Amino acid sequence: MAHADYACCAVCDRKMYYDPWAEAKTEICSDCVANLATQGVIVHNTSELLAWIKSTDADTVGKVLANAGFRFCHYWNPIDEAVENKGFKPDEHRGLTPRPADGASRRR
Repeated sequence: MAHADYACCAVCDRKMYYDPWAEAKTEICSDCVANLATQGVIVHNTSELLAWIKSTDADTVGKVLANAGFRFCHYWNPIDEAVENKGFKPDEHRGLTPRPADGASRRR
């Protein structure tokens, strides 16, 4: 997981580069772009990724992002929120986990 002084990938949440003013998950690393493409998801930026998440069924989103190594970020961001809205609970250590039936969330 990247922390406040680093730009982090919108998919895997790994550090990409140092930026003291970085916002969470505003870019996608080249490894994740390539991984998504091998699964038939062609996205070039986080706007396209967000649109794909919102327009795709939850099962497909979960499968593709899990295969790409998706990890939630500690900081709020629209990518994680869209994934959570698909029915997955935030779990920074295990990636995608289906949300409990009671709809519990850790969002701040």
